[in-house]
Amino acid sequence: MKHPAALVALLACEACAAAPGAPADAALPPGPAPTATAPAPCTPAAGAAPTYTELFDQYFAKGKPGHCATAGCHSNPGFNEWLCGDTKESCYQGMVQVGLINPANPQASMIGNPTQSPLSWINPTGNMPFDATGPFPAGRDAILAWVAACAPNN
Repeated sequence: MKHPAALVALLACEACAAAPGAPADAALPPGPAPTATAPAPCTPAAGAAPTYTELFDQYFAKGKPGHCATAGCHSNPGFNEWLCGDTKESCYQGMVQVGLINPANPQASMIGNPTQSPLSWINPTGNMPFDATGPFPAGRDAILAWVAACAPNN
């Protein structure tokens, strides 16, 4: 016999087959195939939250505390990891593309996760901003309020 392993696998699969006359998969109820459940619509938390435009202008733009939109950081030329660019629109899209913002489940966005955010303002072990890690309560509070408000691109 040339392929004994294939024969063993075939016999093992055959042993799992349904009994003669039984439905192909008795464990599944008849009807349409199950579908993935979408996350519930985001309900913004109560309280004031900044807009993404305000976050960009106050924290992510060039020359600001997070300065993501700086050349050699997350802007051209020579951006690293993901492209923030020099506008709030390009920065939001860059954050979505890299998974920092989760439009399908905004309140689970990585940027606001205390153990996964790259921002040291939110996650004490985060490594961003690379040249200025450490606590920044005003930035942390603004980002967390925006995430709690469903992380809109506003």
